[in-house]
Parts: sequence; C-alpha cells; structure tokens
Amino acid sequence: MSSMKKISLVVGLLAVVGVAVFIGRQSGGDSTNNTLLITPRAVERRDLSDVLTVSGEVRRDETKKINSAVDGKVSQINVEDGDTVEVGDGVFALDGRTAVAVPGDFSFYRELTVGSVGPDVKQLETILNDSGYKIRDVDTLFTEDTRSALAKWQFDRGYSGSSNENDETITASLSPNGAAYSVGRENTAAFIVTQAVPTATGSRLRPVTPTKPTLNLSVDKTTVHEGESVTFTITADVAPTSDLTIALNSGGSATAGDDPANDDDYDTILGSVTLLANDPCLCVSFTSQVFVDNTIEDEEDITLAMTTQFGNDPTYALGNTNQIRVVIPANGSELRPLLTVKASSETISEGSSVTFTVRTSVKSNRDIKFNVALSGSASPDIDFLTPDADTYTINAGNYSVDVQIQIRRDDTVEPDENVILTLGADTPPAGKTERYFLGDTKSAEVTIQSEDLPELSLVGGGTVSEGRTTSFRIIADAPVTDDTSVNYQLSGTAQNGADYKALSGTIIMKAGARSVTVPINVINDDVIFKPSDMLVADWPARIGKVEVDEGEFVLQGNVVLSLTEPQFTITMKVSPTDRAELEVGQAVSVDLKVGGQILPGTISELDDSATVGSAGEELYEGTISVTGEFSAVDGATVSIDVTLDEALQVLAVPVAAVLRSADGDEVRIVNDAGTITRVKVTIGLIDGEWVEIKDGLKGDELVVVDIASGNVASAA
Repeated sequence: MSSMKKISLVVGLLAVVGVAVFIGRQSGGDSTNNTLLITPRAVERRDLSDVLTVSGEVRRDETKKINSAVDGKVSQINVEDGDTVEVGDGVFALDGRTAVAVPGDFSFYRELTVGSVGPDVKQLETILNDSGYKIRDVDTLFTEDTRSALAKWQFDRGYSGSSNENDETITASLSPNGAAYSVGRENTAAFIVTQAVPTATGSRLRPVTPTKPTLNLSVDKTTVHEGESVTFTITADVAPTSDLTIALNSGGSATAGDDPANDDDYDTILGSVTLLANDPCLCVSFTSQVFVDNTIEDEEDITLAMTTQFGNDPTYALGNTNQIRVVIPANGSELRPLLTVKASSETISEGSSVTFTVRTSVKSNRDIKFNVALSGSASPDIDFLTPDADTYTINAGNYSVDVQIQIRRDDTVEPDENVILTLGADTPPAGKTERYFLGDTKSAEVTIQSEDLPELSLVGGGTVSEGRTTSFRIIADAPVTDDTSVNYQLSGTAQNGADYKALSGTIIMKAGARSVTVPINVINDDVIFKPSDMLVADWPARIGKVEVDEGEFVLQGNVVLSLTEPQFTITMKVSPTDRAELEVGQAVSVDLKVGGQILPGTISELDDSATVGSAGEELYEGTISVTGEFSAVDGATVSIDVTLDEALQVLAVPVAAVLRSADGDEVRIVNDAGTITRVKVTIGLIDGEWVEIKDGLKGDELVVVDIASGNVASAA
C-alpha cells in the first residue's frame, strides 16, 4: 500500500481485542441506562513497511545470432535447442570443418594465412596461445609460427586441407670440402612430403596478397671519429613474406676499403643486405669501422642510400628516410705510432709458410724496433722452424715489415694446431718516451691444418607429412679434431624456404664429434584459417534455436543458430505512477509461485524511457537480480514485492484510532479518571491496519479505537 493513500476513519476495519469501557447515563426514573461502549487499544511499538506489489515474468533473453561466415554444407550439428555451450565445444561443422566456441572480442570475418596483418590475427594468436598451442610473439602478424600453432589446433580437430596438392620431394646430398673431409659412397637422402590432413572438396581458397614492406634507413650516430664504428639499420613496417634482399649504394668524400695503409677511411659497406622474414624486430643492422690513419685530414663524409627496385612488381617500397649522411670530423693533429699484426692466412697447410705483417699507424722518420713472441699449441722446431731472431725493425718511412714462419711437414695424424705471434710492448730507457704503442690487434693466429681428413657419409630419408619434422645425419668415420663446417645440397620438387624452413647448406660438426643431425621442418602450407572455424561469443551460452539441418547448404550471412542467456532473467513492467516509486538498488521479494519459492533480490536495471504496451499504455521495464538458484518455466509470471519504505520499532496505533480534521490529525486518549481527551498527533508510515505516530504520544497511553452507544438494564 502506498504511503500516499488516505486513511479512512469512518469505517472501522480493525477487529480490536481490548477492554470494553462502559459509561452509563441515567435519565429520570427509568430502569434503563443509556451507555457508551468504548473500545480502547494500547499504543505499541512495531516494525512498519510500505510495500508496492507488481507482476513480473521469468524469461531468457536472446544474446546473439550466429551467422555462417562462409558458404558451405552443414555436415554436422552437435547441439540442440536449450543446450549450454562451453569454451572449446564443437557446435556444428561446415564442409567437415568444426566450428569451435572460443572467447574473443569480435567475430572473425576473413580467411587468414601467412602474411595476414590485423587485429583478427592477434585475436587468433591469443586464442591459440591460451589454448596451449604456444606462439612466441603474439602480435598482429600471421607468421610461420602462427601457422604451426594453427596446424596443430586443426590437426587435433580433424580439419581438412584447403587445396589439392601433389606429394613433393626433398633430396639432401653432401658437398665436398677437400680441406676438411672427404665424401663417402653414402652421400644422399631423399624425403617425400605428403599433405598433413585430407583435402576438403570445397572450392579452392583465394590467394592472399601480402603487404609490401616499406623500408626506412637510420644510423646510430651522425658523427663518427676515427677508430669508432657506425651502425646502420634498415627497418620495415611489416614483415616480408620471404627473405628480402635490399640493394645499397654508398658514397661520399671518405674512401671505402679494407686497409687504412692504402689511405682507406672506412670498412667497405656491402652492396646489399638481407632482411630475414622470421626476424621479430623487422629490421637488419650492419656496421662499418672507421679506420685510424696517419693523415691529417679535413672533414669527410659517408653517404648511404637504399636503391629503388626496378620492374613492375618490386618486393619493397622506400620510405621517407632512405638515405643517410655520416660525418668524419677533421683529425690527425696529434699522431702516435700504433703497432698491429695480421697473419697472411687464418689457416695453412703443413710444409707451407705464413707471413705475419706488422704495421704501424704512423710513418716515422726513424726506425721502429720491436720484439715478438711465438706461442700456441704447435711446438717450435717440430711443427715450425723457430726464427733466428725475435727483434724486428720497421724502417724509417715505411709502414710495415713481414715476419715469416716456415711450417714443417710431418706424417703424424694429429689435430689442427695453431701458432700465435704476439708483439712486445716498448720499454724505453728511463726518462725517454715510448717509440710506439700497441694497437688492439697486438697478436695474430694461424691454424696449421692436419692433412689426415675424416670421411663423411649421409643417412636418412623416408616420408614426412606437412607440418612435421624429419632429419638426416652426417656421419664421420673418425672424430673431427676441430669445429668443422660441413656443406650439403638440397634439391627436389619441394622448395627450400617455401615448402620447408630455409636451410643454409652448411652445418658445424663440433670438435670431437662423429656426427651431426640436420633437421628438416616441413611447412604445412595447406593450413589456412577460415572465419567459420571459430565462433566468438560470451561463452558459456545457451542455444536458443538451431535454424538449420544437417545436409543443408547455407550461404554466407545466413543464421545458423541463436544464443540466449544461460540463466533465467526476471523482468517487470510497471506503470508511470509505480515507476516514480522505484529506483535501482531497492530490495525486493520475488514469489515464483512454483513450489513455494520466495527469493530475495534487488532491482538491477530500470528503464528511464517508456515503451507502449499492447493496449497502448505506457510501461517501464526493469530487471530483478535474485539470490540463489531457482527453478522456473520460461515465460512464467511472478509476483514482486518492492519495499518502498520501512520504520523499525516505532510508536504505532490502529488506523481506526486516528481522527482527521481541518486542524490536523488527532487521537482520543482514555484518562485514569475514565474521561476521554483528544490529543493532536503527527502520523508517519502506514502499514495496512497500523499507522506510525511520529509526535504527540509517549507510548504508555490507551487510545480509543471505537465508541458505540447502547442500553444496559439496571440492577434490581
């Protein structure tokens, strides 16, 4: 009952159990007395509440329609109306490919393969990674790593391939290296690459055109001094689909070369560099050393530019920063001789000689004498002839002098050995300054290679499915004495870097080892992601209605099924008058009328704008959240009690005890002497038959509920 309802004080609605007080009035000598029958009631303390009762409905709301993302035949339906779908469940299948329930922010809308870029790629990689199919870098680029994880995910669910493809072959064979090993009779291995999964009978997939990377050039410093190095970096905005060769053109007033003694200023920059397709930084860096020379020079510069590709279909585009200028400041005001040494060869055969060239950075007007020391695993006078002297001279006006060491030939089978020549520091007499200083390369090493070579053979071969890994082994008939580069060749119809991960053709067999294994990671290039493979929604969700049958052909965009809330929702529709009494957060009591279920709850949502009902009336809709599980029927009607106001342990009297007048509200009090007095009161909350007295009573009074007249016979 609303607190705005008026009190009817004319009709006594309360059956009061109280004390009847008789007041007699005698008239003349009659034997009959005229009396008043008074019904009093004690003032009480009570809990009062104002409750609004409205009707509601139990229902499940539709949350989403699942449309077909591609054209296809419904080959299987795994759910029925009313089923609850969890993450990872297969819901239905199109052309044999199961549509799996996955979490996400938006529905997939296109096919994805290597080279695809976008937020849908990141969502796919996140789903795969969280499902245990690990991806090294979860980002917006679909890479071979993405394809590998997707292939495992699809394989576990029995997906078909995207196109018909013939078996391919890979043939591995050893290449000779006369300085390190010989090749035996068994020197080839053949592999047959088959498809990882059966091919679907649907239409072939459209080719994906990768985005061409745009390249920009940067440098770590724009000014570089002699003796320092400068590093250039080429950065792409997207990853290339395959290794990318970038042409370079260097120039400027500084001279490129490899020998500062020939007045070269910096180490030659190659005419091209390669940006690897699988490099996560999308960049390639290379460094050039600026030489220290003995020349007083003016300012020089190095320029470097990327070269524009010719032809109708270039593999990259140049960004705004495609050339760089680096300045070498003027230098040479103070020079000092720095001695360095370099061997004529890193390796040498027995019976040959090696030349160690000792060079000074500055021309001197006097001889520079220096000492050398020989060390290493090779033995003097056994593996090489010891020089007659250990002191050498760079004559005045010269830049260098050669020190030759003769290597002896023997018949001993032995590991490779080395000879190291080290320059001695200058030790001038007391009070004298050093005639020279030692540079960074104050020692040089040469390896004496043994002429007894191991013989290598190659074993392996067989059949391998796409997406799987196989290998072949290279075996030596004796352990190699040093880390040995073994060369091999790959041929066949399968393409290196396209059908299997790129192999360089060289592998290192470690010192002391007799074999090395070369893995072949076959790329599952038949793996592609279709947008119908994954269904994105707020799972778990309840199937509302399945709209298609098995065997039915559906077009892209057609509704396959609808989802509803897995839990019941209690809603109510109220009039504008009742809406004015309601607000979000109010406590309610819901009578489900099923098995005596009455659940507490609150108003969780409440519309601010009205809708028009079937009879043209305005209605406001709200949602009730209840505590606890309950059973109900979709569409059942419930009763909702909303507590609008309440007053706890307040003074209360029966509604019938309150009299209304123009001067205000009053109650009649029975005094101790039996008389009746009217007292003004302030009323508050009304709860059925009781009304709150906010002011005017103390709480120990008797109030008059009703007064009735009657006759009472006199006593004899």
